[in-house]
Amino acid sequence: MALYDPASIKHRKKLLDFENNTNISLRNRYVYFAVDKVANSSIKNSLFDIEYAPVGKKTVTLYDKRSSPLLSPYQLPPDLLREVLNSGNYFRFAFVRNPYSRLLSCYLDRILTASSKPRRQLNAYLKGRGEPTEDVTFESFIRAICAQGSNTQNSHWRVQADDILFGDVEFDFIGKFERLWQDMAVVSSRIWGELRPEMANKDVNKSPRATNAGGKLREFYTPELAALVADRFAADFDAFEYERDILSY
Repeated sequence: MALYDPASIKHRKKLLDFENNTNISLRNRYVYFAVDKVANSSIKNSLFDIEYAPVGKKTVTLYDKRSSPLLSPYQLPPDLLREVLNSGNYFRFAFVRNPYSRLLSCYLDRILTASSKPRRQLNAYLKGRGEPTEDVTFESFIRAICAQGSNTQNSHWRVQADDILFGDVEFDFIGKFERLWQDMAVVSSRIWGELRPEMANKDVNKSPRATNAGGKLREFYTPELAALVADRFAADFDAFEYERDILSY
């Protein structure tokens, strides 16, 4: 990304999501591009603990960026933001997930929770299409989100390649949800030169609601729904090397 170009970003995602999900450490010189429904809570918990360690502070919440020790792009002057996003002086990383399990996890966690913000946004979209908003099925959810452009999708189901601005941002490392703590160790060694204990706690799962979506794929996906996801989320399958054949999982 040559510059902080709002027009370019808006083509792929919402600007507010860019601000909320881009996490910058000036002290430790890294940028974490968070992707919702990809162990975001566990990763942030580890990073927050490390960032607060020098002053002995405790994390207040993982879910309000205003309480984060990590900065957002708008808080940096343009020249520093340019350095953060482009230069070799900062380690840029993200984590991604199998699109099939990520979308199912989103459905089980956010869509089946009628009061959640993603569900309310989905309801508004369905209403605009003249579709029912009560008792949204997994099929209705998949068909609706596959009809959306990335820049209008909610961050919990946005195409991950667009969500992290893949191809515009040059990444130093992209880890995977499926090998979370193994890849967290890689991130730790690249940033701190060692495995920080905060990045090695395999028993930590800070997700407010674990869904075990990876073990339920065949229960929810039909061949037609899997084909829809494979087509709409092709950028994720290709860029991050996930198998399209759902029977292989």
